[in-house]
Amino acid sequence: MAGLEELGLTPEQRGSLVVVKLDITIAGRADLSVVGTDPAGDFPNIPPHWLHLRKELALPEETGRSSQLGDGWRKWSRQHPSWRGGDNAVQAWLAHARSLLLMATLA
Repeated sequence: MAGLEELGLTPEQRGSLVVVKLDITIAGRADLSVVGTDPAGDFPNIPPHWLHLRKELALPEETGRSSQLGDGWRKWSRQHPSWRGGDNAVQAWLAHARSLLLMATLA
């Protein structure tokens, strides 16, 4: 949460999940750029595994699963391909989330 706030974002804690709005417009809609994740207890050494997206979005090669964020959400299992952790972990996760959003299609 603190790392996202330091970058000028406004994260929201929802149980064990963190939800944040990114600066991306998808299909003309800014509301679809809200994402959630489940930071590991030993973040930044281990990256968040799940990406929670609005149910209107789909990522390639999978249908997603039910999200703890409720009926309006689906969660997607996506590994970070080159996680290094450390001081730039929040920026690395944001770049990963943005790249996944750019691959998303309307469901």
